[in-house]
Amino acid sequence: MAHSLPHRLTVALAAGAAASALAAAPALATEGPNAPPPAASLPSGIAPVTFAPFRSPALHPTVQVIRRARVVPRRVRRGQRARLRISLTTPSRLRIVVSRATGRGRVHTATMTVPARGRTVSLRLPARSHGHLLRPDRYRVSVVAIDAQGARSQPVRAAMIVRR
Repeated sequence: MAHSLPHRLTVALAAGAAASALAAAPALATEGPNAPPPAASLPSGIAPVTFAPFRSPALHPTVQVIRRARVVPRRVRRGQRARLRISLTTPSRLRIVVSRATGRGRVHTATMTVPARGRTVSLRLPARSHGHLLRPDRYRVSVVAIDAQGARSQPVRAAMIVRR
């Protein structure tokens, strides 16, 4: 018991000092600009501290935009490869997902990450998935641009049809 009494006393004194400091301070709405307290009231060796208001981090200055994404030719024969042409506002990294619709949802057939150093990119889409030719069906090619800070653009989608 004797050991906890000094701790309780310290806590009580700290709470009382904080309450008296709050009571002596003017209301926040009537305060003027932040000024350091007078030097006479601070003990020697302690510098006055002023706090700047909290500022939220700035939003990403440039929004990553994919101007256009096209599959050329849009219809390809099974075993043939189409070309994806992309126009960007700034160089970035591209994440490309090729998927096919099924009765239970979408099946991802291919996922690629490609660096785009320029503002236009042209690459060949795969004709195979998991060692097999793409089956005749409609496919969705989804493209997302990712910049150096990790900001992602809205996905841009293009269609591709594989026929017999």
